[in-house]
Amino acid sequence: MRAPRWVPSALIAGSTVLVAWGFFVLSFKAEPSAVGRVLAALIIIGGASIGTAIAGFVAAVALIGRARWATSAAWFASALMILTVVSSWAGIATAIGLFSRRNSPKT
Repeated sequence: MRAPRWVPSALIAGSTVLVAWGFFVLSFKAEPSAVGRVLAALIIIGGASIGTAIAGFVAAVALIGRARWATSAAWFASALMILTVVSSWAGIATAIGLFSRRNSPKT
């Protein structure tokens, strides 16, 4: 299944924002108040953001290369981006693009 041409761009844009967000959050690990649960939360949020960004980049490259598993990866990355809230706009746009292509008439 193919996706609209703009879907990889949405994934890359969302992934770029998530990488920046992840490193921004992880930069607070050096703060004196980052101990215990706060430190754990910072590591989980920063790590999950960077992990989601990697999934988005992989899905975008796969869509561009027209890999067989690309749409599954794009759906997965889209769901993760929606859950992060930071790049939910990119996840929603990707999901709409993938869903609209699936329901478009065959010509």
